[in-house]
Amino acid sequence: MKNVHFMGIGGSGASACAAIALAQGFSVTGCDNNPYNEFTQSFDRSQLFAKHSASHLEGGDIDILIISPAITSIDPENPELLEAKKRKIKIMTWQKFLGKYLTKDNFVIAVCGTHGKTTTTAMIGQLLEDGGLNPTVVIGAIVPKWGTNYRAGKSKYFVVEADEFNDNFLNYDPDITVLTNIEMDHPEFFKDFTQYKRCFQNFLNKTRKMIIANLEDPGSFETLKEEGVGYGIFFKPILDCSKMKIDFPLKIPGEFNILNATAAYQTGITLGIDETAIRRSLMAFEGSSRRFELLGEVGGAKIYSDFAHHPTEIEKTLQAAREKYPDKKIWVIYQPHMLTRTKAFFGNFVRVFKKAPVDQIYIVDIYPSREKDTGIVTSKQLVEAIARNNIKYISEIYDLTQVLAKIVKVNDVVFFMGAGDIDKIAREFVKKYAKYYV
Repeated sequence: MKNVHFMGIGGSGASACAAIALAQGFSVTGCDNNPYNEFTQSFDRSQLFAKHSASHLEGGDIDILIISPAITSIDPENPELLEAKKRKIKIMTWQKFLGKYLTKDNFVIAVCGTHGKTTTTAMIGQLLEDGGLNPTVVIGAIVPKWGTNYRAGKSKYFVVEADEFNDNFLNYDPDITVLTNIEMDHPEFFKDFTQYKRCFQNFLNKTRKMIIANLEDPGSFETLKEEGVGYGIFFKPILDCSKMKIDFPLKIPGEFNILNATAAYQTGITLGIDETAIRRSLMAFEGSSRRFELLGEVGGAKIYSDFAHHPTEIEKTLQAAREKYPDKKIWVIYQPHMLTRTKAFFGNFVRVFKKAPVDQIYIVDIYPSREKDTGIVTSKQLVEAIARNNIKYISEIYDLTQVLAKIVKVNDVVFFMGAGDIDKIAREFVKKYAKYYV
């Protein structure tokens, strides 16, 4: 048994990895600036430490220090990192640890793509469970059925949400790869779309048995075509699920979720799960946290949290919101995520918000995440470029929520949207002002 210590254990991915490690017999401890959150409920509080300190490695019994990919570049002088190097403790990212230790000797199903990874991973994990395959699942969001962002199974099947940032998914060797779509993202890491697609090509080349892809998506088609699909160079079977869209209703809205469910459906068929069981599972699927998630009601208005932060995600989510609520007043509080993304996709953000089919939008300050605010772009500049009367810049979100609680009305719909801490603000808003909280 190895003793492993996770820096950043409160993160959505690292926490799931740590929980699976614990289930597989590793001795686990971890630390974070906020170690006690919705992702760490399965750990004993004695396993968690607040903040970072070299003292967490004292005693000499830590075999592996597990870090997030960004820690070496953002915080190279971190005391735990320096102490680990001093003690010659093995250091690796949680993605590398997952690929090297946790998925070893398993049948790995990896879900990749720019959009829809989390939902599709959750769908596949749930349908494998419902189909009796008892999978292990690592995912970046909480799945309501499990109440966690992971599932510790007892079979060979291992489902993982495979993220392209930092080439993270190259740590995995999947038997089946599910590709949802490809569109340029993470400009803070990838210099252009060519490099972005090349990253996916490298990952697809690691697939051992089959690729399930939506080739109706231009980015996916281009990426696979460049690898020689149809020319006998790419020797792995490709299942194009774009011509096989499901014909049954889902609980979650949006055409994009029909595509996600179609990919999940074909994965289940490929694994030999009974078709009736697949349909029943997907029809019962209720989504995952921060994906069109209903938090509760304030003043009779429904309050949602959604992770959308890429222009395409925002566009599709707001279209789905209008389709679901054609006659309701829809409010949006959007928090841009990362300066490089906002700058790189500035024109696309302007285009999407100019035609957004909602009634009122407030855009708050950019959430910098792992970046330093160098002033390259601001939310105020974005609002000025959009130049729509019903879109306003608000610098202080807490002042906005106080006002919002007074002006929303019965049957209104409010979306808190973004990948930063806006979800936390949304939940605080509902807890403070709601008559009930889900």
